[in-house]
Amino acid sequence: MERLLLKNLHRPSNNILFAIVILITTVMTTSTVFSQQLSDALRVSRKGLNFNARALSLGNTYSTIGYDYTALLFNPATMAGQKKFSVTMSLNANAFQSTTNYGGNTVDFTTTSSTAGQAGMILPFRLDSTRSFVLGAGFTQSKDFNLGFKFAGINDGSNPSFVEVLAGANDPAARDLGLSFQNFDATGNYTGDQTTLGSGMYEEGFLLDEGGLVHFTFGASVEAVRNVYFGISGSYNTGPYTSDLELSAADSNDVYPAGIETVPGRPETDGFVRADYRVVREKQYSGWDIRFGIMYRLENFIGLSAAFKVPTEHTVTEDIFTFGQSQFAANNSIILTPSMSTSSYSFQPPTEMTVGAMVNLWIITATAEASYLDYSSAKITSGVGELPDRTEINKRIKDQLSDVVNLSAGLEFRLPFTGLSARAGGIYQPYPYQDNPEKFNQKYLTAGFGINSNDAVEFDIGYAYGWTGEFRNSQTDNDSGTEQDINYHTAMFTMKFSL
Repeated sequence: MERLLLKNLHRPSNNILFAIVILITTVMTTSTVFSQQLSDALRVSRKGLNFNARALSLGNTYSTIGYDYTALLFNPATMAGQKKFSVTMSLNANAFQSTTNYGGNTVDFTTTSSTAGQAGMILPFRLDSTRSFVLGAGFTQSKDFNLGFKFAGINDGSNPSFVEVLAGANDPAARDLGLSFQNFDATGNYTGDQTTLGSGMYEEGFLLDEGGLVHFTFGASVEAVRNVYFGISGSYNTGPYTSDLELSAADSNDVYPAGIETVPGRPETDGFVRADYRVVREKQYSGWDIRFGIMYRLENFIGLSAAFKVPTEHTVTEDIFTFGQSQFAANNSIILTPSMSTSSYSFQPPTEMTVGAMVNLWIITATAEASYLDYSSAKITSGVGELPDRTEINKRIKDQLSDVVNLSAGLEFRLPFTGLSARAGGIYQPYPYQDNPEKFNQKYLTAGFGINSNDAVEFDIGYAYGWTGEFRNSQTDNDSGTEQDINYHTAMFTMKFSL
């Protein structure tokens, strides 16, 4: 079970059971601490989607053709290809859709968000008749954390109830609510918590996540010698993440009638009626990364590029709020006093290496790139108990995570003498767990078009449709249990003004 949890972590949208486990067993065990922190590391490290509309519509293959501010977040060397002062602004709208099957009952859920996704400028300085030194600065929100799911239905036993999850984590909140009790062996040694509440209850869940990651970026690039470009950029990455999970279980079929005490010897827990539990997390991420880039361009015909992102230590601060109430026969109820805990720790994200290429044939430009990340090189650096706790987590990171190669490609067609262009692309991002099933990998198809008025004003619109495979039963290989279909929709509008 633990191995499966680690393998499928950070996909609450794809995996209801694991989302419940992760969110309601925050600090009970080392494995749960590991799960939470690895979730944060992946949330920060995985490449974002929202940069600008042209990049999006080309599958974000922008490391060889990004001649604007956005280049600082792909390959800063390409920014030197811009000879004019320019200002770029973007807006984006995102939609997350999930369809959940829980015990044969289907529930649809959609959450949307919109934001001013980018504002940046570049300022070129002429070095000679052909070469420029270019400075750039601005901000971009590349990642949208807004997602969620709902589920409802009779627990048929193929998944544990959320009460069983709490008891399995030895969560004192479940004991305080009269839902579980401590178990001891014949010698009096504590062996863990136990609960009588399992299948047959009507369960409901509602998870809503909000937030995003913003990059405040500055950098410079230069054409060092003819057709060879170098660049460097730095980004301060910060952003909030709020997760609100509500869970409930009701004995609508009287499976646990009067006469059954959820805690033996406590008459007030006789005849279970209903339990409600809620966990709210509020996190703040912050840290820096530096990106180096180089590009060779044979006139405007062929381009080759390489970029390296080197992140520094990132910090996570978190506040956790818990609430709960349970009801029993004879109008007995137990209320869990609201509580809050605060924690902070730091981790080192993996480096990222990207190579790209482009070919321009008059009215058609083809682009492609590949990015390599070794997620097993990430590590917790401070803030997690004593040194043995940190080394234990880092050992599990080495054991559970793997390296990945993200692939993307794009194609742009320009209608001669009109300034009109049409684009399409694709993105493939493997999920970074060892032996990860193909169905959990993220795929996107992208498209868009643009209008260029004499290289002075440009308007671009981009769209991406993303999907992942569905989740099967988390504890067996059969097709029973919870299933989800996940879809992402992102639309961007970008304006660029050049002088």
